[in-house]
Parts: sequence; C-alpha cells; structure tokens
Amino acid sequence: MPRPRPLSPPFAVATLCLVAAAAPAAPGAWPDGKELAGRLLDLARHDRADLHEIGISAGGQKLRLLEIAPERPRAGGGPAVLVVGDAEGALPLAALASVELAAAVLAAPAGSTAGAVRWYVLPVASPDGLDGCFARPRAAGGGNATPVDEDQDGAEGEDPPDDLDGDGLVTWMLVADPAGAWTLSAAGVPLAVDPARSPADRYRREIEGLDQDGDGRYNEDPPGGVDIARNFPHDFAPWTPRGGRWPADQPETRAILEFAFGHPDIALVVVLGGTSNLWRAPAPAVPEADAGEPVAVPWRLARELGLEPNALYPPQSVIDLARERGARLNLTPARVRAMLHLEPLRQPPAEDIGWWAALGEHYRAYLAEHGLDAPRLEPPAPGPGSPAGWAYFQFGVPAVALDLWTLPAPADTAAADTTVAPAARRPEPARELVLLQERAAQRGVAGWRAWTPVTLPGGASALVGGPEPGAATTPPAGEAERHARALVPFLLDLPAWLPRLEIAPPVLVDRGGGVREVTVRVSNTGRLPYPTTMGTINQRPAPVVVELAGAEPLLDPARRVVPQLPAGGAVELHWLVRADRPDRLEIAASAPSLGSLTVKGGGR
Repeated sequence: MPRPRPLSPPFAVATLCLVAAAAPAAPGAWPDGKELAGRLLDLARHDRADLHEIGISAGGQKLRLLEIAPERPRAGGGPAVLVVGDAEGALPLAALASVELAAAVLAAPAGSTAGAVRWYVLPVASPDGLDGCFARPRAAGGGNATPVDEDQDGAEGEDPPDDLDGDGLVTWMLVADPAGAWTLSAAGVPLAVDPARSPADRYRREIEGLDQDGDGRYNEDPPGGVDIARNFPHDFAPWTPRGGRWPADQPETRAILEFAFGHPDIALVVVLGGTSNLWRAPAPAVPEADAGEPVAVPWRLARELGLEPNALYPPQSVIDLARERGARLNLTPARVRAMLHLEPLRQPPAEDIGWWAALGEHYRAYLAEHGLDAPRLEPPAPGPGSPAGWAYFQFGVPAVALDLWTLPAPADTAAADTTVAPAARRPEPARELVLLQERAAQRGVAGWRAWTPVTLPGGASALVGGPEPGAATTPPAGEAERHARALVPFLLDLPAWLPRLEIAPPVLVDRGGGVREVTVRVSNTGRLPYPTTMGTINQRPAPVVVELAGAEPLLDPARRVVPQLPAGGAVELHWLVRADRPDRLEIAASAPSLGSLTVKGGGR
C-alpha cells in the first residue's frame, strides 16, 4: 500500500489515513512495517514529536519510538507513558492502533489530559515478526529472526512449512492415520476423537508441508524465532523455543529495557497486543500460612527490626514486629512477606487490587458506553515473560495490557461448542475453530479454508485447509480502521489516573529562641498510589523525597523519604529548625516520575 503524501501538521495528524478500504481477505490492505515507519516519520514532523531509534532487531531492523512532549513542559519535569505495541510480532492491529494513538495524542485539543504528559510510543516491538505477517506463503508466526533449533537436532530452521495447495497460505494438514487423535465434524471442523467412539476417518494433525529433513516428522523446525512477548524477565520460562534461552536474550527486549530504565519519568506502561489485564482483574496473591516453620530473616530486614541476621524466627512474630514499626520504615505486611519469601510474586499484593479493579470497571464501562461490549472470546491474561508483567512486578509502575480484537461469539457462547470430546481432552479450543468456520460459511468472512485433498510423497493422503494464519487474532482488513481506533479515547484518558504530586506552603510556629516548628503537607491528588504496593516491595521506582533548605534542622534530617503516597492521600512532615530568616526557608518534594515542586516559607 503506498504511503499517504505528507501533510503539514497538525492537519496531517487530524487527517492521517489508516488503511484503504479493501477486500477483507487481502492482507496487503494492512499497513506493513515500512508503511508504519513512514507514518511515524510523518508524525515526527510535528513540533512536539521526535523519532528515536532505540535498537536493532535480530533481523537488523530499526526499533522506532516516537516521543511526544507535553504541551507545557514543567520546569521540574513530570510523568511519561510508555506504549509498547505488538511485542508478539503477529498482531498488525496492535501496531496500527499504536500509531493511531500517537496521531491522536498530537491531535488532542489544547489542555487535554493526553497533552499534559510525555508519551513514548513504540508501535512495533518485533519488526521481524510483523514482516512475517506479510510473507508469502503466509504462516502462523510472530517470532523474530533469531534462529531456533526447535527439534533439538543441531540444525536450525531446516524443516519449514510448505504451501502444498498453492493458495498462498500455510494452514493445517490432516494426515490419514488410524491412530490419529482427530476427526472432522459434518461441518468440516476438526474435533478431538472421543475415546468412547470410533469414527471411520481419523487423522493426525500437522502443519501444511513436507518432511524436508527425512526424520518422519512434518515442519517441526520452521525458521526462527523468539516471541518478544515471552522474553521479558518477570516469571520467565527458560530455554523454550518461543520464549528464548534466558530473560532478555533478544536484542528487541534489551532495547526496550534499556530505554525504560534510562527514562525514570515513565509512570505508566501500556501494552497493546493479544492479552488483557483489565478484561478480568488479576486475583490477589494468597499469603502462605504464617504458622509454618521458622524462617531466616535477611540481614537488611533484621537490621531495621533490631533482630539477629539470619537467625530463625516465627514468620508471624516478624510481621507483627514490622507492623509496630511499619509507619516509619514502610514495613508493610506485604513487603515483609516478600522479604521473607513467604509471598508469591506472580499475583499482585492485595493492597494493589483496589485500584486495579477500579480501572477494570472504568474499562468495562467505556466498552459498554461505546457499544464495544458485544460477546466475544475472552482474551488471555499476560503470561510468563510478558512486558506487562515485567513493567508491574519489576519496573514497579502500573501496567495496562489491552487486546484490540478477539473472535465475536454468540450471546450464548456454549452453543458454539460442538466438540465431541470433553474439554480436558481437547488438544485445541474447539469453540474458536467452530466460530471461525461458522463465520466463513454463514457470513462470508475470510478466515477458514475448505479442505483440499493432497497426496504426500510416499502415497499418504491428507487434507489441507482449516483456520487461516492469524484469523483468530486479527480481524478482516476492511475492519482495521474501526478496531484500531476503538480504544484510543480510553487510552488518551489514562494519564488522568496517574499520581499527581502536590505540596502545600509550610506552616511555621515560633517556639522561641530562634527555634521554629515547620510542618508541610505533601499530597497525591491522583487516582493511583505512588509507588504501587508492588513498587514498595521491590523498592522501585524511587519514592518521594522531601528536602528542607534555608534552615538548620535540630532533630530530624533535612532530607526525608515518603515511602508511599496513597491515592488521594497525604502525609505531614515536621521539623524543628533554627531559622534566623524564615523567608529563606525552602522545601522541595520530588520523585522521578512525578517531577519536583518547591515551596518557600512565605508560600510557593
């Protein structure tokens, strides 16, 4: 698809064409990586935008990130939002929606919420994978260009799939096999064989192609690659063909991590892809029983509590002691559990579930208000090695993962499940296959290929067809624009939830002899705490620091740390100081992703 001609901003932003209308089955109607790069270059001409190349993919492609400055940058800095699009490399809709979001930020009205923060938008986190969506023949992919020895035979990519029926797609192949685990329904949907029945026609399921390396297996070692959405450090599953050998062993992942840690102003991470953590809020971590065996107290916690390092103590007694001193040391039960290794870190601590649930309710209300709540298959939650999991559990900031589309489903989704075998024995989700076939047969929508008989070398018979690559995760191209824009208003409003730092003018009380008591109130007027409880557990990001200058502190140090500011909450700090010139007294509050504010003895 040719690139649109450049237009002068902001008119270019307001009128940027998403995709040309095209037949739903034509994958060329989707903008590919080159097209999206061209659109980013067009957006980068705006006076608030700047295009960065933050790294190089395994296949040698540039990772392009668009930085959009706030309308009125504050002298003390402020928060930023990092958007990561299509880390899976197989979801062109997520990449397209990321570019559309960037265009909408630049086109937002003056004074809007979106214009008050800085944005870092990476529309294509896996450019190699996105290119695979437009390769011929088109196959289910998403991995980058890193060679992977999937069959562990010492060779990489030596048995790729083949387009046997010449339709330009690599689909399923059902090879006739009396011991096969599959059969076909009357409608032509593959179903797991019911052990209680013995269908006449049984098949072994393969990917369309030949046994290139002569080992008796079909297409078991396709070319590349690693799924970047499984390669992030949190909860990483090591040495899997799709996830990589170790955390962040891929250049794309490392580039994102290096950029994030190099920009401490990032207060929120938005991941657009194939998973969602707002469709269904995560369950809180369930603490292990406290009455178990005594545990060793790490030296850092022991020092703060006045205990003997590495000595064994009952877990509950340590938690109770920490609760007594928790207000000053921020030793919340959740943090102590984590330090004692009593609490799993795959689920959020209970203290974070409240704001997470509220954000999820806001999301579902948005879907209902905009007519986007029609029944569809539920998107999965972020899995091991996901960017959203890393951003929340390790980077320490709120992380929102959102999908853009799943298969529409009947109101009574159970009616679509026509499998002949119990769910526990189904190798594939029969409901998804039934919906794909039904949409193609009754509504004329692409996504399913009729079964075509082929004869394999050696005389074996097989059927080629079934679900088209990506049909269950990507809508027809003719619907791209509508779905890419569907969540943009919701995303533009997310900065309104961010923590906001406020500091009131100090109150000075004369205690005589040149001594004054100074009281200052530091507030968070946002809807999210700073940091999150998970952030306090892993001590990232850095907490709010309040510093007093222009007077001599007599008791407490001039530099004070506020471990956590709750949403809509505040803390009061007090000093006794010697101040001959109260008008010179200054108090500054700052945090990397909140910016800094300063007030003086006579006011701000």
